[in-house]
Amino acid sequence: MGMQGKFLRDSVIITGIAMACTYAAINKDQIYDHLGITITATPKSAPTAQTAADKSNALPVTKLSGVAVSIPKNKVDGHFWTNARVNNGVINFLVDTGASTVALTPEDARRAGIDLDSLDYNVPVSTAAGQNVAAAVQLKSISVGPVTLRNVRAIVVPEGLSTSLLGMSFLGQLQKVEATPHALILRL
Repeated sequence: MGMQGKFLRDSVIITGIAMACTYAAINKDQIYDHLGITITATPKSAPTAQTAADKSNALPVTKLSGVAVSIPKNKVDGHFWTNARVNNGVINFLVDTGASTVALTPEDARRAGIDLDSLDYNVPVSTAAGQNVAAAVQLKSISVGPVTLRNVRAIVVPEGLSTSLLGMSFLGQLQKVEATPHALILRL
């Protein structure tokens, strides 16, 4: 192969690579979505007072097409954590498909506007700390990004629950819950 042939071959290869890079840059969101990769921008702003949700281990969720959201997997513990608006408060949840219902700690129940003194603790539950009783409540709404459900059954667990759980009384009402290697997709 002569010098002109090598030059032509190298030109074709470089042009192909440039076209592939351009295509990838233009369609990066669709490519990331297909591969289950979630990239979130970290806003640069002045420090503000932190709420309990700000101190959480939840990463920002990504809105998807339609009424869907992608919750990134926490790289430290491998779980899916999310902040959700419950009634008028923001609560940090561990997404738990093994929990039959949404379970709130007393602190998070207060954050959601629930009067703990008016609750009847008569629902037997098993937690990591052993047997306990909880109070059944009806939440007006739970929103994870654009995914909002109304009138969701939940319980308030007075002891033995270190974090609130986003369980199946919420997840089971969704059209689709899909786990990928990097994210959990919730679709209404």
